[in-house]
Amino acid sequence: MKILRVMRGFIRQGIQVKTTYGMAYAMRLVNVFVKMVAFYVLWSVLYESAPGAFPVSQVEMVTYGAVSVMLGEFIQWWDGPHFYIITQIRRGTITSDLVRPVYFPFQVFSRCLGESLAEFITVVFPAALVAYLVLPISLPATLTQGLYFALSLAQSYLILFGLNCLVGFIGFYTLSLRGIQHAYHGLIMLLSGAWVPLWFFPSWLRQVAEVLPFRGLFFTPLSIYIGELQGQSIAGTLLSQTVWIVILLLGVGLAWRVVHSRLVVQGG
Repeated sequence: MKILRVMRGFIRQGIQVKTTYGMAYAMRLVNVFVKMVAFYVLWSVLYESAPGAFPVSQVEMVTYGAVSVMLGEFIQWWDGPHFYIITQIRRGTITSDLVRPVYFPFQVFSRCLGESLAEFITVVFPAALVAYLVLPISLPATLTQGLYFALSLAQSYLILFGLNCLVGFIGFYTLSLRGIQHAYHGLIMLLSGAWVPLWFFPSWLRQVAEVLPFRGLFFTPLSIYIGELQGQSIAGTLLSQTVWIVILLLGVGLAWRVVHSRLVVQGG
């Protein structure tokens, strides 16, 4: 119950932050919808140019692109835990996090989850309602498929948290993540399937993407959503996500122990 009270506080704070400035909030909604329309126009043109060159239908591909945009807003891969950690470090306010009698990675997870839920309530949900009314976007074919998608999405969030935390911890040594962050975000955009599904990749690049955790961020849940993955294939990909969650969270715990044991806070 105490954890739930903490989470409610973060969600309430996140909603206030996201909706404090009305114009900025409206622009975020417009930005999300414009990106979904851009995906729709792009894939529609490509399908009209070469209708037999794609492994899925046009509606499924448009759905993939639009839901990818919504997922990106929810899981906040661009400004998640790593962004929070480096911002606190550079401001010198990281000490306020460290003195709390709460495990630091759990603090970061709770705060970012609250912000993600606030983003879903204030931005993703209303944008999705408009998109489903205006664009030819389909829902999961069955309830079971929808539940598998929700499970995969939850696992993708944990994978991203692990990756983001590990990148964020580098900031304790470098005091800046600018170059690292650009390279990291580039890997996510290329290998996660957020913009281009992995089935369009050259065979050698797809083999690389298959053994890395990034495909579990977008490609796996989206493939389940549109029905590209079925039966045992779903079980295999969910298991792969679970393995990466265990590896990354263990890595976060070990990395935090190393960082915390060597951490020196300078003051004046």
